[in-house]
Amino acid sequence: MTYDKLENELLKFLNKPTKIVLLGVGSEFHSDDYFGLEICRRLRKKVPKKVTIIEAGVSPENFTGQLRKINPSHIIIFDAADMNLEPGSIKLINSSEIRGLSISTHHLPLNLFIDYLEKTMNTSIIFIGIQPRSIEYGESLSPEVKNTVLNLSKVLEKLLSKVFEN
Repeated sequence: MTYDKLENELLKFLNKPTKIVLLGVGSEFHSDDYFGLEICRRLRKKVPKKVTIIEAGVSPENFTGQLRKINPSHIIIFDAADMNLEPGSIKLINSSEIRGLSISTHHLPLNLFIDYLEKTMNTSIIFIGIQPRSIEYGESLSPEVKNTVLNLSKVLEKLLSKVFEN
């Protein structure tokens, strides 16, 4: 997916947001699975006040209380997922399509977490997945994923400012 296409799709998804949560999922000890956390860390202090960043790690279900308190109109979840693409490739996935993805380092399957949020909150959820090169033990991102993080964080910073400029 090109960054222009991603930006256009996210603009459609973020129709009249009141509050947005960026939720980073993954493990900082499993190479490219760190993607979700790294994207959130890069965006911290660079997004409008109506955007909350949560680094959920491997247990996003532990943040359901905080999410209910924030009561976001939109949640964007970032995580590594095996989508049979080239390493570093990103894909925007609607919540209803997440069941087929292989996401290996979580305590609770991500689709159950998303189902719970959709049933208990009035929020729209979308997932941005990245194809990892490796999720083996290690503390650094592969060059492909690192490059995607740099480019994606720039796109998101610009997009979120545009969404809340009025």
